[in-house]
Amino acid sequence: MSSDSQSQSCRPTSPRRCARGCDFFGLPENKFLCSKCYTDYLKEEIAKSAAVTLTTSPCKTPKDSTANADLAAETAAAPAKSKRCLCCNKKVGLMSFGCRCGGTFCGRHRFPEEHKCDFDFKALGRKVLAKENPAIIADKFPERI
Repeated sequence: MSSDSQSQSCRPTSPRRCARGCDFFGLPENKFLCSKCYTDYLKEEIAKSAAVTLTTSPCKTPKDSTANADLAAETAAAPAKSKRCLCCNKKVGLMSFGCRCGGTFCGRHRFPEEHKCDFDFKALGRKVLAKENPAIIADKFPERI
């Protein structure tokens, strides 16, 4: 009985209205916000935390390495997959093409040459070849059987 009374004492005795003043009821795990206000609150928090703004388009050639660092930070901070082409901002819908650089592109900009891809395909190929083809070293003692 004591555990039931303790668990009931932690919960509010009556439902509370949303903390933002709308006519819906809020939950304590959502900071007493209704579901709509809570999603708006989360969007605001994400917008506040994302201080990095995209100043250049990935299609344009960056003039210095700081633009590359800003672009890398922006793509790492964006958890949701975009539904627009990063070059022409065209809606791609179901026909999106993902690149190894992490961007989503339309059919026109899907090739690395078209969107100025910064992914190093040669280094990836070299790593794959080195992993699949280990070095063969001859035995140092030819007399050994």
